[in-house]
This record gives sequence, structure tokens and C-alpha cells, in this order.
Amino acid sequence: MWTTVGLLLGAVHVAFAAVYLYLTWHHKYWQKRGVLTAEPLTILGTYPGVLADKSRSLILDVQEVYNKYKDQHRAVGTFLTRQPQLLVLDPALAHEVLVDKFSHFRDTVTSSFVGHNPDDRFVQVSPFFSAGDDWKRRRTESVGGLTPNKLKMAFTIWEQSGKKLLEYIERVRQERGDIIETRDLAYRFTANTMADFIWGIDAGTLTGAVGETSPFQKTSTDWTNSAFKSIIRFNKSLVAPFLRKVLRMRFFTKTAEQFYLQLTRDALRLRHSGSGSDRTDYLSHLIQLQQRGNTLTDAVGHALTVLLDGYETSAAVLYHMLYTLSEHPEEQEKLRSELAEALAADEHLSYEQLNALPYLDQCLNESLRLTTPIGFFMRICTKATQLDLGQGQVADLEPGASVMIPAYQFHHDDAFYPEASLFQPDRFENGAASVLTKRGCYLPFGDGPRICLGMRVGQLSVKTAILHILSQYQVEQTTKVPMDADTGLGIFLNGDVQLKYTKLKK
Repeated sequence: MWTTVGLLLGAVHVAFAAVYLYLTWHHKYWQKRGVLTAEPLTILGTYPGVLADKSRSLILDVQEVYNKYKDQHRAVGTFLTRQPQLLVLDPALAHEVLVDKFSHFRDTVTSSFVGHNPDDRFVQVSPFFSAGDDWKRRRTESVGGLTPNKLKMAFTIWEQSGKKLLEYIERVRQERGDIIETRDLAYRFTANTMADFIWGIDAGTLTGAVGETSPFQKTSTDWTNSAFKSIIRFNKSLVAPFLRKVLRMRFFTKTAEQFYLQLTRDALRLRHSGSGSDRTDYLSHLIQLQQRGNTLTDAVGHALTVLLDGYETSAAVLYHMLYTLSEHPEEQEKLRSELAEALAADEHLSYEQLNALPYLDQCLNESLRLTTPIGFFMRICTKATQLDLGQGQVADLEPGASVMIPAYQFHHDDAFYPEASLFQPDRFENGAASVLTKRGCYLPFGDGPRICLGMRVGQLSVKTAILHILSQYQVEQTTKVPMDADTGLGIFLNGDVQLKYTKLKK
């Protein structure tokens, strides 16, 4: 009996030792390369928040390491679970990785999220999840429908959405009063613009009954929530990547895929029949791609890529910006004056006029900085290279090693933005956003060839909504909402955003 017990105990010890060895096998990785390793390390890696549910936050784990080492080092070695990763602490080095040495860092961590389940077909044709030459081809295809000229021709869609937004606000005020939950309002607006722009349909989010959730909005919300959870799940699985294929992990849900497949198929059929054939929108671009050989699967993949940027992220920036402006009535009034002056000269602003409003740009840039919807960017080394870490220290990176760019930390660092926690749009006057991006410390959309391809669409949606709302309403805060909802990519307002909309007197 005791022999059996002894064997069992021995087996348990061996098993624990094997697990410990597996989890810590790479912990000398950076030390062997002469790069300082962040301490303390646990068997869970540098960032326990990756594997925790909600008890810890990855963003805050990164913040601890950033605060400890940023003043003495340009970068520090870390471990994302058991995977070696270089955490960049110097914005200039971030610019080098994202722009100057892009050919050495072409791929992203998300490109490792595909190929584990053959049924996950639409994610495999999205440039966001693509690598190498496939990424280059797919990005070129996607961004061709999002150029300034294409958006200029499609601007009527945003104008109409703005009018629908005002009509919906008035209906809410008549039925429920002046206090409107603005998170829901923002999602209704971006759902309307994306459904119209991508598929040429009315999502019903602004034209249906007050408070009614349309099938498009419900599916899109469920889909984006699932997408964020999938990013978290795939990051957790870095502790044992082989499980991705064993478990046939997928990124998009089957239900959402079937919905968007049918939606795209129906939209293409309707357009081919002649309905809306004179429109310039993303659907017309998808048809052009099909004429060059793209499949229906390719079309759905491109459509979902634009939706991922234009629905969730744009709405988050919009309701955060409105909430922030409600806290700062002086800045809100200054912005309203700029909008009123522009509208006085021309009742309907053109695409160019909207994008030429300097204070609107400043307020949006400052809102993007404070919100930081994408808190970090991860790049994978695709070609052996060296990074100068200063003080005679050089990091030798081999293909497969990953690098994290902590955009959230840069955006909230007093060293780059004095009194960084404050909303100060004047930080971005006189084109400062471009200068700060080149310095590597302003990265709401990333930078370089893999900069967010939905950047212009997102900015256009937010600017259009702000133009229509502030030209008609005074927006006031009713209750404070804490910033502590962690999506895994960033920290957001946690709770209903109840703002008061008071009609302006003409």
C-alpha cells in the first residue's frame, strides 16, 4: 500500500515539475540575449491578467512594468504567458518598429489566431488576421474602398445618418425625456452608418421604435463582444498553443457568420438587379473586387473587417467623447461655436469642410488619446534584426519573437502629455497630432503600413455625429461613470452613460 502511495506522490511531484519546467522554460530567454528581464516573474508570465478572468487587467499589468522601467530603459524583456515578448518603453523605438523597420515586423499576433478550425473561413480572409503577402494583397483590396475620394462620394450616407440620429433623439425626448443613455445611442448611429455603407441597407436602429433593438444591431453587438472575448481566449491559449487546434478554436461565431453571409449574398443580389446601382459605397467596391476574381467568402471577410472598425470602436469613441464634452462645458461651447460658424456659411457641410474644422479635430484627437480604444499593438518579428536599446545594449530579435507597443501607457504618460489625465484639446492645435505620431507617442490607430484601415471611416462617423448633436443640443452630465470596464484591449466607461440633451434655442 505504502509503495502505491509513494508512487502516486512521486508521479504528482514529477507532473508538477514537468508543468513548472514547461511554463518557465523560456525565462532565461532575454537574459541570454543581454536584455533586462522585467521582475517579478511568476510561472504565469509577466502579465497574470492575461490568464485571469476579471480579477486582474492586462492593461494594468503592463502599466506596472511600464512605470517601473520606463525612465531607465528603452525596452524590457517580458513574457506573455510563456512566450518571450519585448515591451517597448520609448516612443521613438515604437516608431522604429511600426514604421522604419516595418519589413522586419510585418505580422501581428492576430495572424496566429487563424487556421485552427477550417470552418472559421471569414476570419481567414480578413487582412486584420492575415500575414505576409496575403496581408498585403487583402489590405490593398480592403483599403481601396476606403480612400478619401471614395468616402467623399459616399458622404451622403453619413449626412442621412446624421439626420436620422437627430430625428431619433427627438423621438426619445418626446417619449422618455431629455436624459438619454448615450452608449446605446452611439451604437445605433454606427450600426446605421455601417449597414448603409457596407451593405446598402437600413439597419432600423434609428428608424424603428424607441429602444427597439434591430436584428442587425443585436447580431453586430453579439459578434463584436464575441470578437473581443476571442482575442482574450487566444491570448490565454499562448500558454499551450497546441490546444488551439485540438479544441478547434474559432474567432467568429457560426451564428454571426451565417447572418453576415446571407446579408452579403442578399445585398449583392439586390445590387446586381439594379437597385442602388448608382450608389458609391463599400458594396459597390466589393462588386468590383468580385469582377476581378474575388469570391463571396472574400466579400464577407472584407465587409466584416470594415464593420469591426466602424461599429464597435467608433461607437466607443463617440460616447466617450460626448461624455467628456458633457464634463467640460467650456470646450463643448467652443466646439459648438466652430460648428455653428461653419454651418452659417453653408447649411450642409461637405466632406472636405467637415474634415477641415480644426477644433473638432483637436477634440477628437484628445478623446482618442484619453479613450485609447486599442490599448496596445503587438508585432511579430518576421526577419532577424537588431534594436538599439541604448547604453551600448542591443536586442537581437529572431523571427517569431513578439514586440508590444503600449499605446495606452504612452497616451497617459505625463512625460509626453503634461497633466495627461485632463481633457485638453489644445494639445493638438496646429497639426500636433501628426508630429506626436511621428514621435511614436500618439497611436490611436497604430502607425506604419499596418495602421488601422478603418481609421478614416471611424473618424468620419464620430465627426458627423458630433456635428449634428452639438449643433442642436447642449449635452450635460447627469451622473459620474467610472472608467474601469476592461475589454482586454483597453479600459472604458463602466455603466450606463446617462446624458441630458437640451434643445438649443435658435
